[in-house]
Amino acid sequence: MVNIAKLTKKRLGELLVNEGLLTEDQVKEALNEQKKTGELLGEVLVKLGYVSEMDIARTIATQFGLPYLDASRYYVSKDVLNVCTSEELMRYQMVPLDKIGNILIIAVSGLLNEEVFEELEKRTSCNIHLFVSTSSQVLQAIKTYFQQASPAAKKP
Repeated sequence: MVNIAKLTKKRLGELLVNEGLLTEDQVKEALNEQKKTGELLGEVLVKLGYVSEMDIARTIATQFGLPYLDASRYYVSKDVLNVCTSEELMRYQMVPLDKIGNILIIAVSGLLNEEVFEELEKRTSCNIHLFVSTSSQVLQAIKTYFQQASPAAKKP
């Protein structure tokens, strides 16, 4: 199982400040904008031009010692199409890519909470192995592979 506690201690804005990519004022401005728009913080930061999607992915990968993978270029296995609904995938900015034995490979573009991983591990009886991807790469993989599979996907 992935070390979930390690993944949930810091927020994205804090990580980017620690990496020297943002100032505290930029994070505050982005958080205020996020409240208005309802978008994810990473999306707001990219729209404001403060960081790129790759900056976010690289920061998450470095901070948590996770490998990077372009989810949009990965052929998604049929074995994972019913793991989550497309709505869940969009909400949590993740995409299951493959299942090898009892290992479920997932690409994430944001930080996930412990409950999401625990639910997925219970639902699939698999150990989760994470890769980091950009938000647009995860979105592309969801659109390509999961839009049609969503009605048949299991609900939590």
